[in-house]
Amino acid sequence: MRLYPRLSMRGVSEFEVYPANGVGAGVDGAHGMRSSGSWWAYRLPTEVLFGEGRASALGAQVTALGRCPVLVTDAVVGAQSFLRGIRSEVPSAPVFDAVEANPTVGTVDALADLLRVQGCDVVVAVGGGSVMDCAKAGCALARGPAGQSIRRYHSGGEALGPDRVPLIAVPTTSGTGSEVTPFAVLDDPEKGLKAPLSSPSLYPTVAVVDPALTYSMPLRVTASTGLDALSHAMEGYWSRQHQPFCDMLAMEAGRLVFEWFEAVCLDPFDSEGRRWMAYAATLAGAAFQIPKNAMVHACSFPLSSRFHLPHGTACAFVLDAAIRFNAPALGDRLEAFAAYCGFASVEVMAAEVRRFKRLGGLPCTLEEAGIPESALESLVAESFHPLMRNNPVEVQPEDLLRLYAGLRAEATPDPGPAAGT
Repeated sequence: MRLYPRLSMRGVSEFEVYPANGVGAGVDGAHGMRSSGSWWAYRLPTEVLFGEGRASALGAQVTALGRCPVLVTDAVVGAQSFLRGIRSEVPSAPVFDAVEANPTVGTVDALADLLRVQGCDVVVAVGGGSVMDCAKAGCALARGPAGQSIRRYHSGGEALGPDRVPLIAVPTTSGTGSEVTPFAVLDDPEKGLKAPLSSPSLYPTVAVVDPALTYSMPLRVTASTGLDALSHAMEGYWSRQHQPFCDMLAMEAGRLVFEWFEAVCLDPFDSEGRRWMAYAATLAGAAFQIPKNAMVHACSFPLSSRFHLPHGTACAFVLDAAIRFNAPALGDRLEAFAAYCGFASVEVMAAEVRRFKRLGGLPCTLEEAGIPESALESLVAESFHPLMRNNPVEVQPEDLLRLYAGLRAEATPDPGPAAGT
């Protein structure tokens, strides 16, 4: 397996902070890192089991962690033929299949109640990011005081405790990376809030990544989740908190998505393509889970909560524009990323992202996304989630208005930073 054959030291070891003017600050020229950049840490407590057919041996993993399992999924995955095989591995497990496309705090509370009432001591989550995020939050909440809502931690400012019900995460899409991250993106309809919850207790205990479970994804789901993985790779790379180890993972994840995305869109049963996309998604999750995301994900939250775009589609909607916006601040670093992925320039790479959206049937314009121009000012205002501060160049409201203005029609002008930013 070829992992990092084309990485240059300049491409991966710069550790710079980009302030509002886009100029790197505090850089130690001898090592290409800022003065504190030589101090970094990487942690991934989740055990990852990768390979086609891995899901057929879930029973042994469940038995090693507990005696009373519950299976968490959703209605779409519940109808797939492969779930019968998984259920045969945990025949006595009750099934919780009420997870929505955008999991809500109420559904998390219901799952935690089930775990408490049934005395469940291990959870198997089979599905995409929504299922895994719901299960992660439910497992943590179930070990907290009875009667509490996850809202207390999602928007109430309190920190989850360290304990949780052991969780085996089994992704059926190649994109979210939720199987290896300490985040759960939850929707609170009562508060009109969609946002991530973060805690070390949200890391799954085991991730079973079986590419064969992704064959049934339809084209739009394949495209949406694949571009979500690319968003994770790119945002982990350009995050203000990026670090060399995550840079390497991000670059390889990005290269693999660009290499195999089209193949799996054209042929869902391309086993080699599905295998590499599953690997890329897990790599991208491992790449951003410490540096965290930035403007693309900050923009995605209101796009999902207000206009009901699936999470990966919402990220993809602004990704190519965000690449162009951040390019001047990132300079050689983003050029190195593009070159590693096989592109002559950042602009060619951004154009490929847009082509991928068209290939996958995803919206590229405001009209296609169902966003009226009258909603732009409020959409911009709602996009300033704290992740926006993690962007390599400071984003102003007028910058986002210009970015969205560039999405009015098919041709996309350069949405670079406004003068003075």
